[in-house]
Amino acid sequence: MSATDFSARFAGHQVTVIHEDGLYRHLRFETPGMRGAYAFELITWPYNLVVKTGWTFHFDIDATPDMFVLFRNTAFSGEINPHYWSEKVRAGRDEVEGFSKDLFEQQVKQHVVDAIRNGDAPSGIGAEVTRDIFEWGEIDNETSARRELDDFRFKDWTFGETWEWNFQDFKPGFLHSCHAIRHGIDVYDAARKAVSS
Repeated sequence: MSATDFSARFAGHQVTVIHEDGLYRHLRFETPGMRGAYAFELITWPYNLVVKTGWTFHFDIDATPDMFVLFRNTAFSGEINPHYWSEKVRAGRDEVEGFSKDLFEQQVKQHVVDAIRNGDAPSGIGAEVTRDIFEWGEIDNETSARRELDDFRFKDWTFGETWEWNFQDFKPGFLHSCHAIRHGIDVYDAARKAVSS
């Protein structure tokens, strides 16, 4: 989900302060009248932040007591920085990255296009790859997807060595949680500014 999609879906969110004592915060974000749909919570204490969006991630960093400062300073308002933020995840690490079928398909197609342009691939290779790998192949997980590449043969053409190809990408739940953090901080900041003016 992009920042624009996230902002549109959660445009009506308001913050409810469940607890706030300095850096000890428990905040709930939801749109009134939506019965908790798309609601999420941010919980902070010195050097720590937990986001609960249906997925739960615990971030910590010894150098930053107020984690809101970390997230504000490492991405522009409304934007996320999943590469840097993923390094700070302590709990929920197994949900940060995983096999991406889309990334697999993109890399395989690009490899075939390059082979055709270079004159290295036989005629009909595109249709054969589409049928054998994308239509008939088992590519729902990395192990079976790599097996499909290793086993593919067409007129003596193979994909060669693909063990260095990376099919890992950020999982949707992690990206969703990153958007929730950034959006929640922006909503929280706007609410505090409104109260103080």
